[in-house]
Amino acid sequence: MNVSWRSLAWSAAAWLLLVALATPLNFVTILLTMTPFVVLYRMLSVKSFAAHVVAIGAAAFLASGGIGPIVVTLGFFFLVPSIAMGHIYKKGSPAKTAVLVGFVIVLAQLLLELALFSVMFDIDLKTELASLLTDNLKELERAGGTELFKIGGAESIGRDMSEQVMNLLPMLLLFSSVMFTIVTHALSRQALKASGFETSALPKVKTWKVPRSFVLYYVIALIAVYSISNDAVGYWAIVARNLEPILGFVFTLIAFGFFFFLADAKKWSKIVALLLCVPVLFFPQAYLLIGLLDTAFPLRKAFNKQ
Repeated sequence: MNVSWRSLAWSAAAWLLLVALATPLNFVTILLTMTPFVVLYRMLSVKSFAAHVVAIGAAAFLASGGIGPIVVTLGFFFLVPSIAMGHIYKKGSPAKTAVLVGFVIVLAQLLLELALFSVMFDIDLKTELASLLTDNLKELERAGGTELFKIGGAESIGRDMSEQVMNLLPMLLLFSSVMFTIVTHALSRQALKASGFETSALPKVKTWKVPRSFVLYYVIALIAVYSISNDAVGYWAIVARNLEPILGFVFTLIAFGFFFFLADAKKWSKIVALLLCVPVLFFPQAYLLIGLLDTAFPLRKAFNKQ
């Protein structure tokens, strides 16, 4: 069995991250959980990796006390896409393949878990979410938060908020899956590189582009969003409400790509491109528009000619 100080160190990191899932720090550590398993799979043989995983799982189960089964279940959730990504890295395939496969697996698992919870435990997610939000708002109401809403309005606000969250659930699941895989790839690649394992990078930011047809899709989604009423809950209403912000996010990324392309064309430092991306927090619509224009028109060709 392959055992080295590096594999032991990454095993310890995996154990710490699994145990941290049972603490209030889980909102941060959950994004890092896949990285140690990806690195271990790439570094070790399959048998050695399996032995490490069993040891990590057993140690995390014992250290987590009464919620040990939940921690191990979450660990298994992240283990599956980690193995897939690690295997693709080991084969030497392009990084975008690893990220795409990891994304699809994470998304499929999230959808499967939602379905299982709904069927096996007879849980109405919308009702449970409304109840949770209402209880929290009532606590705020009793604590003197009457400036936020009228007394007695917590129930209606909780119901409305749960409705909005459920309508945007597909988008939230997509973004969550993207975040898990992108963060994992970025961290795993640097860790493997430091350990002497070469892993391909994603396409450079300056090359990011999408087909021009995406502009038409965005316009259609935008028209649909403004055409449907706020109370609409049908299939197409949910599709439109999710498609519009997803495409908006895509065009914002294309704007980032344009800035990096511009910096490269003008021989500017990459720091300049990064600084140009920072104001997106304050002017998101401006960046969306830049991404739309860059996709709809040959702006980059114009700069290349210059």
